[in-house]
Amino acid sequence: MITRQLLQAPIFIGELEITRPISGIELPERPDRQSYTGVQLLVRVRNVPVGYAMLEPVALDPAAIARQVWSQLSAAINPQLEHLGLAALESLPTDGLAVPDDEDGAPGDHPMISVVVCTRDRPESIITALTGLTGLHYPSFEIVVIDNAPSSSATRDAIQERFSGDPRVRYVCEPRPGLSCARNRGVAEASAEIIAFTDDDVRVDPWWLDGIMRGFRASPGAACVTGLIATAQLENSAQLYFHLREGWGTACERRIFDLGPNRDDSPLYPYSPGIFGAGANFAMTSTALKEIGGFDEALGAGTISGGGEDLDMFMRVILAGHRLVYEPSAIVWHFHRTDLAELTRQMRAYGTGCTAALTAILIKNPRSRLELPPRIGRGVLRIFKLSERVADNPTLPSGLMRREIGGLLAGPQLYLKARRAARR
Repeated sequence: MITRQLLQAPIFIGELEITRPISGIELPERPDRQSYTGVQLLVRVRNVPVGYAMLEPVALDPAAIARQVWSQLSAAINPQLEHLGLAALESLPTDGLAVPDDEDGAPGDHPMISVVVCTRDRPESIITALTGLTGLHYPSFEIVVIDNAPSSSATRDAIQERFSGDPRVRYVCEPRPGLSCARNRGVAEASAEIIAFTDDDVRVDPWWLDGIMRGFRASPGAACVTGLIATAQLENSAQLYFHLREGWGTACERRIFDLGPNRDDSPLYPYSPGIFGAGANFAMTSTALKEIGGFDEALGAGTISGGGEDLDMFMRVILAGHRLVYEPSAIVWHFHRTDLAELTRQMRAYGTGCTAALTAILIKNPRSRLELPPRIGRGVLRIFKLSERVADNPTLPSGLMRREIGGLLAGPQLYLKARRAARR
């Protein structure tokens, strides 16, 4: 097994559904002739993730894969089998497991879902995203594409050429720049009570919306469901840095958050960046969105705040007395930035977005003015603790933590400027 400290790019990414026969893995030849240093598999039982297995990039025949996966994940696989009413295993068979049909929800329990995906000047990315969305397993959904302040008609033209014959896909242009403006337009255009949000740089799992509904059924009355954001590529050190630093897609257990019996034990809760999920993969009820007031248009990509609209929304959901469910079977695959310059800008934007969102919640929520200031020191310590994920790996790019910390310091002032601009 490869330990996290020794991870080096490139790493081959795959998945393994153990109810189907295990196939051998043949690693593709890379254009740069570099060899893969490992194989990371997201392991699932009937579409529900149980964890990740990191395999050595040798002996990738079915029997060897089964042995390595079992040695790392047996403690997670057997409880899931028990949940399905199956006997515990002593080893992982290569010919697949026979499991009962999915009984998670009544046969007709598939309400209409509106999927909102926002994009700007990335026609190739949105076509890739829409190709995955139109192939979803879920039976009843619409897709609302919000083209945010485009500089040309390229995105509209590409969508019309490829998807004009699909009545589920609807194109809408939102001239006001900013991701929150785009998402608010998506909410206004959506026809369903449940509205799911994703980005144009992800590939959705075919059972993504089934997972979203599993999350809502897990806690009736929930206002928000977030899901697992799995890494789609680890081709170079820039992608590996983001993968380790953000820790997206690591949690494979359902969690419920509220201000009652489902409080997290973090001293920062509910002002805890990262524990709820992220904006590339979540859904909300239209009722809760209208009650809470929609997305803060001084936050998000396309504003000088740089981001934070998702963190702000998740905190507002909890502080309003609602319940948020993290459901790992709602999976999207995220393509991290491959270019170091783009990653540098992204990490600074993550820093500005984080403290901009916290500034926003201080201004808008009286409760947070009492709770948040005494916790700022703990928040700083948490940031430095998270940096340990990338501290001792000489293969990763350096200097990015300084950029992120610089963004954290600049976020409050940038939010105030963006707030004034949004009001105008």
